[in-house]
Amino acid sequence: MSANSSVDAHAVPLGMLRRYLVANHWHIDRSTKGVLQPDNLAARVLLGDRPIGKRNFDIYVSDIDDLDDIELVIPNSTDSIEYEFQVSRVISALSAIEDKSPESIVLAIREVGYDVIRSRIPDLLVSDESIHLSIARNFVSGFRNVLAATATTEIVPSPYFSKLRKEGTKYADNCRFGHTFKGSFGFTIESPLQENAEPMLLDVQADAPFERRVMERFAKGLAAIAEAASRDTTDPIVKSSDLGFNANICEHLANLISSTSNSGLTFELAFSPEWKIDDRIVTQKNFILDERHVTLARTAAKEMRSEIKPSNALVVGRVVKLASEGDPSDLGDMIGEREVAVLWSSEMLGDITVRISLGPVDYLRALEAHASGKPISVGGSLEHLGKRWVLRNPVDFKS
Repeated sequence: MSANSSVDAHAVPLGMLRRYLVANHWHIDRSTKGVLQPDNLAARVLLGDRPIGKRNFDIYVSDIDDLDDIELVIPNSTDSIEYEFQVSRVISALSAIEDKSPESIVLAIREVGYDVIRSRIPDLLVSDESIHLSIARNFVSGFRNVLAATATTEIVPSPYFSKLRKEGTKYADNCRFGHTFKGSFGFTIESPLQENAEPMLLDVQADAPFERRVMERFAKGLAAIAEAASRDTTDPIVKSSDLGFNANICEHLANLISSTSNSGLTFELAFSPEWKIDDRIVTQKNFILDERHVTLARTAAKEMRSEIKPSNALVVGRVVKLASEGDPSDLGDMIGEREVAVLWSSEMLGDITVRISLGPVDYLRALEAHASGKPISVGGSLEHLGKRWVLRNPVDFKS
């Protein structure tokens, strides 16, 4: 590509260009920082016959041996009168080095700050390179649910949860809806990533940010569903719920596919090179999910929900409901049932309402706590019965 390329150099964010170079093993050549040397090739090409002096750009060289004789001139400001010329030369060089089209290089630079999911809609739903608005609405809403559920599960891994974490919802809302792409009509979802301030040095790598871990969980979950279909068993999904999809994600993904297209969806993942990818992620990056996968996901979700066994718990929260079959003040009435409902913010399960049957004395104390807005705490065995959470054998009531 020459400086007269049809690629718009101003479509390349300068900060993203620098991040892309660092992520792909380029660095500023400190030996020429400040005043340019007359024998510097990049300087001569850029400056021509003009006097050598203070520069308004940096020269990047590669850490890769085969590229150690290549210099890339990167401007320090988009206000430079030669910005378009300089960036066009860089895109041209990267296009040749990476054997990609200039357009692909520009797209990769623009996306370096994101992990990306591209999902294709089957051709039979596409007419004149467009789709019905109802399909687009179902996809966007459904995918937001998938992302929020995946983020919630990454925060607190469990076979399923009762309520989305606010952090999970915030993550989903921070994701970006990128350009649709032609051919097989598709959507682009971009998951923002913070800049890696510690570039990879050999095997040393900074801990991946939360957003990357969410995307890695999504990739592992898709791989598990694909394996489940190839083996005709839910085992790969259920047994990897701590790393991949739990029941909630499986249900939301199944709903996304079913409400968007009966013919299935294709998912393509692209991870930013700024952060090292978890070694446990399979090399497959494209997944085609259809009704077989939907059925397996729903079945796996049911199995995971049935796996939760009663466990000891200390429920702490406000009383939000009271129910008594008899006179609650009659401490001698040991027959009538007295039940309270407590709103509990569980670290594992999120905000859930737990029903507890109490004796006369503790019930009155719960009533007083409810009237004053004070929390109570009760220990016992937590069980999940249908859609209800129940605390059996309550002990150590405190208010």
